[in-house]
Amino acid sequence: MNITKIENGFVVDGISIDRLFKEGSEVEINSETMCHVPTQSGIICFDTTVTIEGQEFTNIQDWIANLYS
Repeated sequence: MNITKIENGFVVDGISIDRLFKEGSEVEINSETMCHVPTQSGIICFDTTVTIEGQEFTNIQDWIANLYS
């Protein structure tokens, strides 16, 4: 699975719905490789097997930093 960043959110490959970040909510880190990302349509669980614009990550902190940059 791959994520493509858009303004104030992201799109997941194969799903044509934009996911916008939920304002005032923070990402919940569940482990070194997994987190919950709050969006306007609910909380989504991601782990480091999900790439962001084709880039791979080994820890969730770097993954989150890239998603929100």
